[in-house]
Amino acid sequence: MQFHQQDTSSFLAIDIYTDVVFSVLKFYPDNEKSTKYSLLLKVLSVMVGFITKDANERKSTFNPKPYFRIFNNILNRLNTVNSVILDADFHVLAGLAQSFHALQPAKVPEFSFAWLELVTLTDFMPKLLNQDNHQGWPYFKCLVIDVLRYMEPILRGGEVTEPVLVHYNYTRRMLLVLSHDFPEFICYYRSSLCDIIPPHCIELRNIILSTVPHNMRTPI
Repeated sequence: MQFHQQDTSSFLAIDIYTDVVFSVLKFYPDNEKSTKYSLLLKVLSVMVGFITKDANERKSTFNPKPYFRIFNNILNRLNTVNSVILDADFHVLAGLAQSFHALQPAKVPEFSFAWLELVTLTDFMPKLLNQDNHQGWPYFKCLVIDVLRYMEPILRGGEVTEPVLVHYNYTRRMLLVLSHDFPEFICYYRSSLCDIIPPHCIELRNIILSTVPHNMRTPI
């Protein structure tokens, strides 16, 4: 499940659409950056609504790849967005996090595989979690809760199909990356995360419970 490894020629129209969006933002006739940021939020809101509608109508024939491509293009061009809209990543990343929350797997399961990869992209997760004063933490905590809540009834039922296994492996990988690179985040939300994971999911619970902050040495 590598949505970012695609034939770029197949998404020429998608790439052109992204270029048009950023061109509109760049040359929008308003010197107020906050207004341009509001315009970007409207673009994201329209995308969320269209993805939800398309997924509900197409069900099993829904194709998430074009939508993944749009979000990935936006993340790849964050520097351009910042120069056009704001002076920092946070507001744009927060807007994307809110869009991802609206598209969470429980609400749009047809988009869940693309969603899992989007929220863990290096252009998104580390940048959001590395914001000053941990202001990005609540946004990403919400996304982690989203995926755990989606997995919880499936894991509690005990039926392990191939799609469930893929979801589980992506969730486990995300928690392992967070535990290694952002242990303070895991420690801060330890109780909230463990409350959602079923007791018999020992591996996921152990990842969270065994995480220690960078400045703390584990007993020998």
